[in-house]
Amino acid sequence: MTSKNLAIKEDVYDKLLEAKKGAESFSDVIERLLEGKSELMSYAGIFSQDEEFDQVTRDIEEARKKAVLRT
Repeated sequence: MTSKNLAIKEDVYDKLLEAKKGAESFSDVIERLLEGKSELMSYAGIFSQDEEFDQVTRDIEEARKKAVLRT
């Protein structure tokens, strides 16, 4: 199997390192994340033109403004 070198930002490297499970290689992590993303991408944007979703979002924002945090 051939390999390629990639240059990535340090913060991206840190995120990949956190995403590793057990003895997984970085290639394994990237492959797992890309495979999972394709399933999620089928849902991307489904609420973008939905007035009901916009109203729910506004209601949540208002509720958060009124919420009192317990300490």
